[in-house]
Amino acid sequence: MKWISNLITPFKSELLAMIGVLAICGIGAAVAAYLHIQRQNDEIETLDTRVGDLVTANKGWSARVAEQDRLRALEQKNVLLLQDKLALIQQQNTDAAAQLKQLEAANAEVKEYLSRPIPADLRRLLQKQ
Repeated sequence: MKWISNLITPFKSELLAMIGVLAICGIGAAVAAYLHIQRQNDEIETLDTRVGDLVTANKGWSARVAEQDRLRALEQKNVLLLQDKLALIQQQNTDAAAQLKQLEAANAEVKEYLSRPIPADLRRLLQKQ
C-alpha cells in the first residue's frame, strides 16, 4: 500500500483537483437532470390534461354521431313507409279508375252522366286515369 501512496504523492494536488472537478460536474449534471425531469413532468401533466379534454370532446362527438345515425335510420324508415303509402294510394286510385270504367260500361245512367258536361275539377280527376 505504501507504494501506491508514494506513487500518488507527487500528483496529490492534481488528483484532488480532478476529484473536485468531477464532483462539481456530477452535481451540475444531477441538477440539470433534475430540472430536465421536472420539465418533462410538467409537459406530461399538460398533455394529460389536454388528452382528457379531447377524450371528453370525443365522447360528445360520438354521442352526436350516434344520434345522427339514429335520426338517419328513422328518416329512412319514414321514407320507406311513405313510399309504401304512396304505392297504396296509387293502387287505390288505379282500382277506383278501373271500377269507374266498369261502372260506366255497365250502368247506362253513369255513362249518360259522364257524357254530359261535368265540373272541370271532377273531369281532370277522372281524366288523369
